Amino acid sequence: MAASSKPTGVHVALIIFVLISIACGVGWLLAYKGSGSISDLRKERDEAKDSDKKAADLLRTRDDDIKRMKDLVGPNYEEIGDGTNPNSFAGEVKKLMADYGQGIVDPTLKGTIIKLHQAMRDASDSRDKLQLQLAVELSQFEQKLSEAKKELDTEKNARATADKGKSDADKIHKEEIDKKDADIAEYKKSYSDLQTQYDELKESSDKRIAELEKRISGLVSINKKLANELDEKTRPSFDVPSGQIRFVDTVGKKVWIDIGEAEGLKPRMTFSVYKKQHSGVGRGTVKGTVGGEDIKAAIEVTRIMEPHLSEARILTEDIYNPIMKGDPIYSPLWSAGHDEAFSFVGIIDLNGDKKDDRDSLKELVATAGATIDNDIRPEGVLIVNGKTEDKPKVTEHTKFVVIGKIPEIADTADADEIAKLQKVNEYRKDLEDAARERGVRVVSLSDFLTYIGYKNQRRLFVPGGDVPYNLKSGAHSAGVGEASGSKRQSSGQTSAAYSGDKALKPKGRGDGTSKVFRGGGK
Repeated sequence: MAASSKPTGVHVALIIFVLISIACGVGWLLAYKGSGSISDLRKERDEAKDSDKKAADLLRTRDDDIKRMKDLVGPNYEEIGDGTNPNSFAGEVKKLMADYGQGIVDPTLKGTIIKLHQAMRDASDSRDKLQLQLAVELSQFEQKLSEAKKELDTEKNARATADKGKSDADKIHKEEIDKKDADIAEYKKSYSDLQTQYDELKESSDKRIAELEKRISGLVSINKKLANELDEKTRPSFDVPSGQIRFVDTVGKKVWIDIGEAEGLKPRMTFSVYKKQHSGVGRGTVKGTVGGEDIKAAIEVTRIMEPHLSEARILTEDIYNPIMKGDPIYSPLWSAGHDEAFSFVGIIDLNGDKKDDRDSLKELVATAGATIDNDIRPEGVLIVNGKTEDKPKVTEHTKFVVIGKIPEIADTADADEIAKLQKVNEYRKDLEDAARERGVRVVSLSDFLTYIGYKNQRRLFVPGGDVPYNLKSGAHSAGVGEASGSKRQSSGQTSAAYSGDKALKPKGRGDGTSKVFRGGGK
């Protein structure tokens, strides 16, 4: 029997079995693969748990480290911070470093601590040195203290001895006091009797003294009057000539004198020229006249030529009694090797304009090398050696007291002017009294100016002109100190000039012109 083409139960069973087998195989395969993935996941889970545990342990360790660090450092803040917030751990550390770092600058706490430690060591070294020095000084102090104690013991012993002596002396002193008290009582009684006698004697003596003072005042007035009259009649002089004329140039109005650089002479110094036969230089003048009758000319020094030779120009001259060789010259302002001083009172009118010329006077005095010791000014002020004083002071250097113009009190009605004039007269009286006590001469301003050869003149400087004097403030004129041998033409005559030799020789033209130097009238 032919086989049938239709599936049979076997076939179906077989197919089912195959399908079941395949399904089972697939299921088993899927089951096998599923069981491997879970194992891996479990392993990874276990590894993750282990890592998490380690991380937790590490975090716990780090927290413990941070806590120990906070406990060690001090600030206890949860927030560490970056140092900007003072309420954080880092902020408080920075604040502590700034507050207690004693000026030490370091960005880290470690560096700050190291530097603080170094500073502490330096301070300790300084302290040790100071302690050593203190120990040395303490030793010295103790030594001195010991010496002082020894001296004190010596003093105590001496005091004890002195106290014993004092006790004995007090006993003796008490006995003496008792005796003196008895004597004092007796003396008081005697004193009372003497006081009564003294009062009676004093009353009679006061009356006698008043009478004698009145008489002395009258005698002083008479003595002053007689002294003035005697001075006017005798006009004594104790001065000597300052030098003399050596040569005269009548045409050039010049003279040469025998004093110069060696005697300390300076240009612009003026002198009065006396007759050869005079009755004394600086002699008092006749009352009512101006100048000494023996004075015949005045000269002014223009050039210092040699140690004992100077050139001067003639300021004034008596044409009937001209300057001659050998005539003595004199100025109270100048004295070789001596410091002269002068006192001035009142208005010093040098040019007749009725105004005070004290500045010019000071210049005159300074030029001569002299000084002004007492200066009673018109405003009622007394200047003594440059300082305001209440009393004039006349010394051995004071040569003259010069009285200028003092207005009369009756000529003014102004109270201030009257007070000034009264003060001037008061100072004048004190100055004249002091001058008389020291024998200092009191002269008028006109006599003084005559003695020094002063001539009021207006000095005018013409550039290129002949100016025979030094300009003010020390500038020198071109006319002063011209080359020796210079000549002047006047009325067809040639003036003789200083030749520059050791001896002065007149120069002539050789045509019969007379020589212009005078030499003792020959």
